[in-house]
Amino acid sequence: MISARVCGRACAAGLLALSLWSAPPVRADTVEIDVVGTSFYYGGMMNMNIELILHPGDTVRWRWLNGYHNVVSGFPEDPNAGQMFYSGPPTSAPGTVFEYTFNDPGYFGYHCHPHEGVGMISAVTVAPEPSTLALLLVGGLALVRRRRHCR
Repeated sequence: MISARVCGRACAAGLLALSLWSAPPVRADTVEIDVVGTSFYYGGMMNMNIELILHPGDTVRWRWLNGYHNVVSGFPEDPNAGQMFYSGPPTSAPGTVFEYTFNDPGYFGYHCHPHEGVGMISAVTVAPEPSTLALLLVGGLALVRRRRHCR
């Protein structure tokens, strides 16, 4: 029979190992969206048909291929449009790049000011990372169940 003290230490060590194992990896991706004509293009989709799900820390890089554009946060009628990010006055310089890193979960619209009237509007969804706390809870319950067998 294993003593409760030894079993308790084993459970604590197991919980620590689980917490280190279950911590989400640090990563950040950069996604490129082409700005061309009167559309934002990504993955064969355009404008509001783009289904782009990011994670906190991911960056969107808009690349001008042609046309006269800018990138403004928010939807066209949003009174706070441009407060989160704004690429500046419209430009037609091919090769122009604008980047923004999304750090918080949510649904974020953006548009091209000169072409908002013809539907050059899109959005990204930033999904939260899985909670380490939830993983620890599941692992902790498994260890508590295991501890009962140590007695």
